Amino acid sequence: MARRKKVGDIYRFDFDEKFHCYCQILEADDVAFFNYYSDSEDDDINEVIEKDEVFRIWLDRDCLKSDKWKIICNKELAEKRKTIFYKYNNPAGGTDFFIFKNVNNAVFTKVDREQCFGLELAAAWMESGVIDRLNYSFFGKPLPENIKKDIPFYE
Repeated sequence: MARRKKVGDIYRFDFDEKFHCYCQILEADDVAFFNYYSDSEDDDINEVIEKDEVFRIWLDRDCLKSDKWKIICNKELAEKRKTIFYKYNNPAGGTDFFIFKNVNNAVFTKVDREQCFGLELAAAWMESGVIDRLNYSFFGKPLPENIKKDIPFYE
């Protein structure tokens, strides 16, 4: 039986044939990807977790089951990682926008479109989408059109 993920778990993700990166499981099912990639087998995890986040998303529940994801250790969350970020939602085909707040109870609040700018979509990302975002973030590779619409929402 597979180990259940826990807050503080740090995973190595082999997102490329050559490179890997790291992420940490946060509160409210958020996953923070650190602004760090490497081809070394000697990464200092304490230095890695001090890096800024490149993005913070929800993962599809099957992502961590792939052999590309390896649990490294569990570390206490840094204070800056304890903040729960809001996300936005725009139901398919609709013109309404909502901000999702998941502090104690999940709450969707109807808002103006502009209030969603800079927020992540309230959706779980599949492994292929995570790879696309990492390749864009680290190497500037263009995003597929289906991904562009879901990354932090801008005008």
